[in-house]
Amino acid sequence: MSTSIRRYISAREEREYAKGYSDQDLEASALRKQFFKRHIVDFDTNLYDTQVERDWAYIARREYVYDVQLASVGLGYFVGNIAWSARMWMLKRWVIWPLPVVGILGAMVAHPKLFQKHNKKLFDMCNVGEEYFLGRARNEVLRECNRILDREDF
Repeated sequence: MSTSIRRYISAREEREYAKGYSDQDLEASALRKQFFKRHIVDFDTNLYDTQVERDWAYIARREYVYDVQLASVGLGYFVGNIAWSARMWMLKRWVIWPLPVVGILGAMVAHPKLFQKHNKKLFDMCNVGEEYFLGRARNEVLRECNRILDREDF
C-alpha cells in the first residue's frame, strides 16, 4: 500500500476505535475476526489452490503479524519497561521480575484491542473475487455482516 492510503486507513481505524462500537458492529467484527483466524492465521496459506489466493493470504498474514502481533509485543515491552523502571526506582535496587510479568500481561491486553482495531482492514485484504475459495468464503461472511448491520456494503 502507498503511504497516503496507509495513513487514510489508519486515520479511519483510529476514528472508528475512538467513537466506539455498537453491539451490531461488535457482532460483525467477531465474524470477520473468526473468518480471518480460520482462513489466514490458523491455516497454512501455501495450501490454497491458486497463486492469487496464496499471495493475498501471505500479505494479509504479514499485515496481521506487523499491525497486531508485533505491535502488541512492542506495547507490552514498553509497559513492562515502565513498570520495571518504576519498581527499581521504588526499591533503589535492581529487580527484573516486572519486565516479563507486566510485559506479557500488557501484550495479552493489547492484542485483542489491536485485532479489533485492524479487523476490517485485514478482512478486506482477503477480497480476491468469487472465483476463488478465499473470496467466496469472505463474501459469505460479508453477506452475514451486511445482514447484521443492515447495510448493502461496509
